[in-house]
Amino acid sequence: MTKVTLYYKDDLLWRFKVDGHAGFAVHGEDIVCAAISMLTINTINAISLYTKEPYTELSMDSKRGLLDIAFPNRKLGRYEEESELLLKSMVLGLKTIQETYGEKYIQIRTK
Repeated sequence: MTKVTLYYKDDLLWRFKVDGHAGFAVHGEDIVCAAISMLTINTINAISLYTKEPYTELSMDSKRGLLDIAFPNRKLGRYEEESELLLKSMVLGLKTIQETYGEKYIQIRTK
């Protein structure tokens, strides 16, 4: 199962952590895991390419299925509108995956 933790401060998502493999299917055929990876990595790439929002890769391990990203300025209340939209879109996509495939494969919690 993939565990997604969303960290908020004053309604701003300032960090997200994705940990584990969904286990929907065998490695290489797991569409749930692939969708989660695509959403999170594409969000980071889009923020990097289209905004000036700095981020810090806290941890990344593809074998374990770990991605931990922080946006330090957001924790301080400073952010770009474009990055806000991209992060909200990512969260929407993750919640849609959870609604479609169930909490057996992806659990989302907020801190």
